[in-house]
Amino acid sequence: YQRARQAILQLDPDVNIEERYQEIQLEDLAVSKEVTEENRFGQGTSKLAWFWMMDVYTPSIYLTKNYAQFTESIGSKRARRDRWKEEVLLVRHEMLWTSLWFKHHKNIWEKRALQSTEPGKEAYANKQIGLWSDFDKKARLMFQGKQMDYN
Repeated sequence: YQRARQAILQLDPDVNIEERYQEIQLEDLAVSKEVTEENRFGQGTSKLAWFWMMDVYTPSIYLTKNYAQFTESIGSKRARRDRWKEEVLLVRHEMLWTSLWFKHHKNIWEKRALQSTEPGKEAYANKQIGLWSDFDKKARLMFQGKQMDYN
């Protein structure tokens, strides 16, 4: 009891807790004659130890407050976990979309290279094809095993 009391007080040194859960003294542990001799004369003047008179059935405000904080903490951790799951899913899709974007631009420049009638425009289109192909290769290398599959 003493160790548990000290641990609680170190976590939250609330005055109400310290008053409610007092330190147990040796005189508190003495066996009362009221327990051993039920019809003893002068029972009304005997004093029971404080822990026999505690209201244990009604939860204290402290426990209710901590329970609310505990459940709120669990709820916020669960919400954070769900946000991160969603974030991972979005990032994996964005990796796929990035690769598809690079392929799309490569395809556009391939069409332009085929349609071009001037050598300068065809050379520029081929340069752009190489650029977008490099982007796509680097993206696939960096995202390998991490991005969503396109199905």
